Amino acid sequence: MTQEKLRRVVTAAVVAGTALFVILLSVLIYQWITIAVYNNRIDKLNEEITSLEQSIESDEKDLEHFSSDLGKFWLAIEKGFVEGNK
Repeated sequence: MTQEKLRRVVTAAVVAGTALFVILLSVLIYQWITIAVYNNRIDKLNEEITSLEQSIESDEKDLEHFSSDLGKFWLAIEKGFVEGNK
């Protein structure tokens, strides 16, 4: 193998290695971005879950209140079906 041919082979190997490195780096960066996007979605959904759980707790308290006789009575007064003590 001549010196010129060896230099061409080495140059081709370096170019191929560099191209492979750039492609793998691009895939890695794409994966990082995808992971960041999914983590943001997870955070938003966890916040929404927390908000909905608090809403459910509040609604359960309201349900307990309005299911009781006193709650029904106050609701009837509020809607004007029954006159309260004046």
